Amino acid sequence: MNAQKWLLAASLSLVAWGAQAFQITSLSPQGEVARVRQVVAKFDSAAVRFGDPKAPAPLSLSCSDAQASKGAGRWTSEREWVFDFENDLPPGVRCTVVIQPEFKSASGALLTGARSYQFNSGGPFIQSLRPGQYEPIDEEQFFVLQLNGPATVASVQQHAWCVAEGVGERIPVRLIDGKERAELLKAQGLQKRAEREPLSVVTLACNRRLTPSARVQLVWGKGVATPSGVVGTVERRYSYQVRAPFAAEFSCERENAQAACLPIRPMQLSFNAPVPRKLAAAIR
Repeated sequence: MNAQKWLLAASLSLVAWGAQAFQITSLSPQGEVARVRQVVAKFDSAAVRFGDPKAPAPLSLSCSDAQASKGAGRWTSEREWVFDFENDLPPGVRCTVVIQPEFKSASGALLTGARSYQFNSGGPFIQSLRPGQYEPIDEEQFFVLQLNGPATVASVQQHAWCVAEGVGERIPVRLIDGKERAELLKAQGLQKRAEREPLSVVTLACNRRLTPSARVQLVWGKGVATPSGVVGTVERRYSYQVRAPFAAEFSCERENAQAACLPIRPMQLSFNAPVPRKLAAAIR
Protein backbone atom coordinates (compact mmCIF):
# COMPACT_ATOMS: atom_id res chain seq x y z
CA MET A 1 0.00 0.00 0.00
CA ASN A 2 2.82 2.35 0.93
CA ALA A 3 4.54 1.52 -2.35
CA GLN A 4 1.39 2.41 -4.27
CA LYS A 5 1.13 5.74 -2.45
CA TRP A 6 4.77 6.47 -3.22
CA LEU A 7 4.35 5.71 -6.93
CA LEU A 8 1.21 7.89 -7.04
CA ALA A 9 3.01 10.77 -5.36
CA ALA A 10 5.97 10.41 -7.71
CA SER A 11 3.67 10.38 -10.75
CA LEU A 12 1.88 13.49 -9.56
CA SER A 13 5.22 15.20 -8.99
CA LEU A 14 6.38 14.36 -12.52
CA VAL A 15 3.13 15.67 -14.00
CA ALA A 16 3.43 18.87 -12.00
CA TRP A 17 7.07 19.28 -12.98
CA GLY A 18 6.26 18.61 -16.66
CA ALA A 19 3.61 21.30 -16.55
CA GLN A 20 6.27 23.73 -15.31
CA ALA A 21 8.89 22.91 -17.98
CA PHE A 22 9.27 23.51 -21.70
CA GLN A 23 11.91 22.72 -24.32
CA ILE A 24 13.50 23.86 -27.55
CA THR A 25 11.99 21.81 -30.37
CA SER A 26 14.46 23.03 -33.00
CA LEU A 27 17.47 25.29 -33.25
CA SER A 28 19.19 26.21 -36.50
CA PRO A 29 21.83 26.31 -37.74
CA GLN A 30 23.80 23.40 -36.29
CA GLY A 31 26.99 21.76 -37.53
CA GLU A 32 28.64 23.25 -40.64
CA VAL A 33 26.59 25.76 -42.61
CA ALA A 34 28.07 27.80 -45.47
CA ARG A 35 25.90 30.90 -45.18
CA VAL A 36 24.72 32.03 -41.77
CA ARG A 37 22.69 35.22 -41.26
CA GLN A 38 20.52 34.30 -38.27
CA VAL A 39 19.92 31.79 -35.47
CA VAL A 40 16.34 30.56 -34.98
CA ALA A 41 15.08 28.79 -31.83
CA LYS A 42 11.56 27.29 -31.59
CA PHE A 43 9.87 26.14 -28.39
CA ASP A 44 7.16 23.54 -27.67
CA SER A 45 4.98 25.98 -25.76
CA ALA A 46 4.55 29.71 -25.19
CA ALA A 47 7.80 31.13 -23.79
CA VAL A 48 6.79 34.81 -23.53
CA ARG A 49 3.81 37.04 -23.90
CA PHE A 50 4.21 38.10 -27.50
CA GLY A 51 4.69 41.81 -27.86
CA ASP A 52 6.27 42.23 -24.42
CA PRO A 53 9.21 44.62 -25.06
CA LYS A 54 10.88 43.50 -21.85
CA ALA A 55 10.84 39.79 -22.69
CA PRO A 56 14.37 38.50 -22.00
CA ALA A 57 16.53 36.49 -24.39
CA PRO A 58 16.38 32.74 -23.71
CA LEU A 59 19.82 32.09 -25.21
CA SER A 60 23.27 33.63 -25.31
CA LEU A 61 25.57 33.48 -28.33
CA SER A 62 29.36 33.57 -28.46
CA CYS A 63 31.55 33.22 -31.57
CA SER A 64 35.24 32.97 -32.31
CA ASP A 65 35.05 36.26 -34.25
CA ALA A 66 33.36 38.79 -31.98
CA GLN A 67 33.33 41.55 -34.61
CA ALA A 68 31.73 39.39 -37.31
CA SER A 69 29.13 37.99 -34.90
CA LYS A 70 27.59 41.30 -33.90
CA GLY A 71 23.80 41.35 -34.04
CA ALA A 72 20.60 41.46 -32.01
CA GLY A 73 17.98 39.01 -30.75
CA ARG A 74 14.19 39.38 -30.94
CA TRP A 75 11.01 37.40 -30.36
CA THR A 76 9.09 36.83 -33.60
CA SER A 77 6.22 35.02 -31.81
CA GLU A 78 5.52 33.64 -28.36
CA ARG A 79 7.24 30.39 -29.42
CA GLU A 80 10.09 31.62 -31.65
CA TRP A 81 13.22 33.64 -30.89
CA VAL A 82 15.63 34.86 -33.59
CA PHE A 83 19.14 36.31 -33.45
CA ASP A 84 20.00 38.37 -36.56
CA PHE A 85 23.66 38.92 -37.45
CA GLU A 86 24.52 42.32 -38.90
CA ASN A 87 26.14 40.56 -41.90
CA ASP A 88 26.60 37.02 -43.19
CA LEU A 89 29.23 35.27 -41.12
CA PRO A 90 32.56 34.95 -42.94
CA PRO A 91 34.05 31.46 -43.26
CA GLY A 92 35.92 29.93 -40.36
CA VAL A 93 33.73 31.29 -37.55
CA ARG A 94 32.75 28.89 -34.75
CA CYS A 95 29.74 29.73 -32.56
CA THR A 96 28.14 28.30 -29.43
CA VAL A 97 24.55 28.93 -28.35
CA VAL A 98 23.86 28.43 -24.62
CA ILE A 99 20.57 28.38 -22.71
CA GLN A 100 20.32 31.17 -20.15
CA PRO A 101 20.14 29.25 -16.85
CA GLU A 102 17.82 31.81 -15.23
CA PHE A 103 15.36 31.99 -18.11
CA LYS A 104 11.74 31.09 -17.36
CA SER A 105 8.59 31.43 -19.42
CA ALA A 106 5.95 34.02 -18.60
CA SER A 107 4.10 31.29 -16.64
CA GLY A 108 7.22 30.44 -14.65
CA ALA A 109 8.14 27.22 -16.51
CA LEU A 110 11.80 26.20 -16.68
CA LEU A 111 13.62 25.73 -19.99
CA THR A 112 14.97 22.16 -20.06
CA GLY A 113 16.77 19.92 -22.55
CA ALA A 114 20.16 20.41 -24.19
CA ARG A 115 22.12 23.22 -22.58
CA SER A 116 24.19 24.24 -25.62
CA TYR A 117 24.41 24.00 -29.42
CA GLN A 118 27.33 24.55 -31.82
CA PHE A 119 27.74 25.53 -35.45
CA ASN A 120 30.44 26.91 -37.74
CA SER A 121 30.37 28.80 -41.03
CA GLY A 122 32.58 26.29 -42.84
CA GLY A 123 35.48 26.85 -45.18
CA PRO A 124 35.83 29.42 -47.99
CA PHE A 125 33.62 29.06 -51.05
CA ILE A 126 33.34 30.93 -54.36
CA GLN A 127 30.67 33.63 -54.43
CA SER A 128 31.49 34.95 -57.89
CA LEU A 129 33.67 33.61 -60.69
CA ARG A 130 34.89 35.44 -63.78
CA PRO A 131 34.68 34.76 -66.64
CA GLY A 132 31.21 33.25 -66.53
CA GLN A 133 30.71 29.64 -67.59
CA TYR A 134 28.54 30.72 -70.52
CA GLU A 135 31.42 32.19 -72.55
CA PRO A 136 34.40 30.48 -74.24
CA ILE A 137 37.76 30.93 -72.57
CA ASP A 138 41.28 31.64 -73.80
CA GLU A 139 43.95 28.94 -74.02
CA GLU A 140 45.78 30.72 -71.18
CA GLN A 141 42.72 32.06 -69.37
CA PHE A 142 43.03 34.05 -66.13
CA PHE A 143 40.25 33.45 -63.58
CA VAL A 144 39.09 35.85 -60.86
CA LEU A 145 37.46 34.24 -57.84
CA GLN A 146 35.58 36.32 -55.27
CA LEU A 147 35.28 34.32 -52.04
CA ASN A 148 32.97 34.71 -49.06
CA GLY A 149 36.05 35.27 -46.90
CA PRO A 150 39.82 34.74 -46.73
CA ALA A 151 41.49 31.52 -47.89
CA THR A 152 45.14 30.69 -47.33
CA VAL A 153 47.37 30.78 -50.40
CA ALA A 154 48.88 27.37 -49.63
CA SER A 155 45.50 25.63 -49.37
CA VAL A 156 44.28 27.17 -52.65
CA GLN A 157 47.39 25.94 -54.46
CA GLN A 158 46.98 22.47 -52.96
CA HIS A 159 43.22 21.99 -53.28
CA ALA A 160 42.26 23.85 -56.47
CA TRP A 161 43.09 22.41 -59.89
CA CYS A 162 41.99 22.14 -63.52
CA VAL A 163 40.69 19.17 -65.48
CA ALA A 164 41.04 19.30 -69.27
CA GLU A 165 39.67 17.07 -71.98
CA GLY A 166 42.42 14.81 -73.33
CA VAL A 167 44.67 15.26 -70.27
CA GLY A 168 44.68 12.25 -67.98
CA GLU A 169 45.84 14.00 -64.83
CA ARG A 170 45.06 17.02 -62.70
CA ILE A 171 46.48 20.30 -63.92
CA PRO A 172 47.75 22.39 -61.01
CA VAL A 173 46.80 26.05 -60.81
CA ARG A 174 49.25 28.90 -60.66
CA LEU A 175 48.43 32.07 -58.79
CA ILE A 176 48.52 35.32 -60.73
CA ASP A 177 50.32 38.02 -58.78
CA GLY A 178 52.36 41.17 -59.17
CA LYS A 179 51.69 43.44 -62.13
CA GLU A 180 49.47 40.89 -63.90
CA ARG A 181 47.21 40.61 -60.85
CA ALA A 182 47.01 44.38 -60.45
CA GLU A 183 46.01 44.87 -64.10
CA LEU A 184 43.47 42.05 -63.92
CA LEU A 185 41.83 43.41 -60.77
CA LYS A 186 41.71 46.93 -62.22
CA ALA A 187 40.01 45.64 -65.38
CA GLN A 188 37.40 43.87 -63.21
CA GLY A 189 36.92 46.84 -60.85
CA LEU A 190 38.03 44.78 -57.86
CA GLN A 191 41.22 46.55 -56.78
CA LYS A 192 39.64 48.23 -53.73
CA ARG A 193 38.13 45.03 -52.39
CA ALA A 194 41.40 43.19 -52.99
CA GLU A 195 43.26 45.89 -51.04
CA ARG A 196 40.85 45.46 -48.09
CA GLU A 197 40.65 41.66 -48.26
CA PRO A 198 43.57 40.33 -50.33
CA LEU A 199 42.91 36.68 -49.40
CA SER A 200 39.24 36.95 -50.42
CA VAL A 201 40.01 37.69 -54.08
CA VAL A 202 41.95 34.91 -55.82
CA THR A 203 43.48 35.27 -59.29
CA LEU A 204 44.73 32.10 -60.93
CA ALA A 205 45.18 30.15 -64.17
CA CYS A 206 45.60 26.53 -65.18
CA ASN A 207 49.33 25.77 -65.16
CA ARG A 208 49.51 24.74 -68.83
CA ARG A 209 48.25 26.01 -72.15
CA LEU A 210 44.79 24.61 -72.91
CA THR A 211 43.87 22.93 -76.18
CA PRO A 212 41.49 24.87 -78.46
CA SER A 213 37.88 23.61 -78.36
CA ALA A 214 38.59 21.39 -75.34
CA ARG A 215 36.19 21.08 -72.41
CA VAL A 216 37.77 22.28 -69.17
CA GLN A 217 36.75 22.33 -65.49
CA LEU A 218 38.07 24.55 -62.72
CA VAL A 219 37.79 22.56 -59.48
CA TRP A 220 37.47 24.15 -56.04
CA GLY A 221 38.25 21.10 -53.94
CA LYS A 222 37.72 20.02 -50.37
CA GLY A 223 40.40 21.28 -48.03
CA VAL A 224 40.66 24.96 -48.97
CA ALA A 225 41.10 26.57 -45.56
CA THR A 226 40.59 29.83 -43.71
CA PRO A 227 43.50 31.41 -41.79
CA SER A 228 41.83 30.10 -38.60
CA GLY A 229 42.10 26.53 -39.90
CA VAL A 230 38.48 25.74 -40.86
CA VAL A 231 38.47 23.77 -44.11
CA GLY A 232 35.84 23.44 -46.80
CA THR A 233 34.17 20.04 -47.08
CA VAL A 234 32.38 20.44 -50.42
CA GLU A 235 33.96 20.11 -53.87
CA ARG A 236 32.63 22.36 -56.61
CA ARG A 237 33.34 22.19 -60.36
CA TYR A 238 32.96 24.98 -62.92
CA SER A 239 32.77 23.91 -66.55
CA TYR A 240 34.12 25.84 -69.55
CA GLN A 241 34.82 25.41 -73.25
CA VAL A 242 38.08 26.66 -74.73
CA ARG A 243 37.54 28.82 -77.80
CA ALA A 244 37.97 27.27 -81.25
CA PRO A 245 41.22 27.84 -83.21
CA PHE A 246 41.30 31.21 -84.93
CA ALA A 247 39.95 30.98 -88.47
CA ALA A 248 39.27 33.35 -91.35
CA GLU A 249 36.90 32.69 -94.24
CA PHE A 250 36.84 34.51 -97.56
CA SER A 251 33.71 34.64 -99.73
CA CYS A 252 32.58 36.43 -102.89
CA GLU A 253 30.06 36.15 -105.71
CA ARG A 254 31.03 33.99 -108.68
CA GLU A 255 29.31 32.95 -111.89
CA ASN A 256 30.05 29.33 -110.95
CA ALA A 257 32.15 27.39 -108.45
CA GLN A 258 35.22 27.33 -110.69
CA ALA A 259 35.01 30.98 -111.76
CA ALA A 260 36.92 33.88 -110.25
CA CYS A 261 35.21 36.47 -108.06
CA LEU A 262 33.08 39.02 -109.84
CA PRO A 263 35.15 42.23 -109.63
CA ILE A 264 32.11 44.49 -109.45
CA ARG A 265 30.54 42.66 -106.50
CA PRO A 266 31.56 42.86 -102.78
CA MET A 267 34.10 40.46 -101.29
CA GLN A 268 33.86 39.41 -97.62
CA LEU A 269 36.43 38.20 -95.06
CA SER A 270 34.88 36.69 -91.90
CA PHE A 271 36.60 35.76 -88.62
CA ASN A 272 35.42 33.46 -85.82
CA ALA A 273 36.78 35.86 -83.18
CA PRO A 274 37.08 39.65 -82.83
CA VAL A 275 39.95 41.30 -84.70
CA PRO A 276 41.22 44.80 -83.85
CA ARG A 277 40.06 47.39 -86.36
CA LYS A 278 43.65 48.51 -87.06
CA LEU A 279 44.70 45.00 -88.06
CA ALA A 280 41.59 44.44 -90.13
CA ALA A 281 42.17 47.71 -92.00
CA ALA A 282 45.66 46.58 -92.98
CA ILE A 283 44.37 43.53 -94.87
CA ARG A 284 45.01 43.83 -98.62
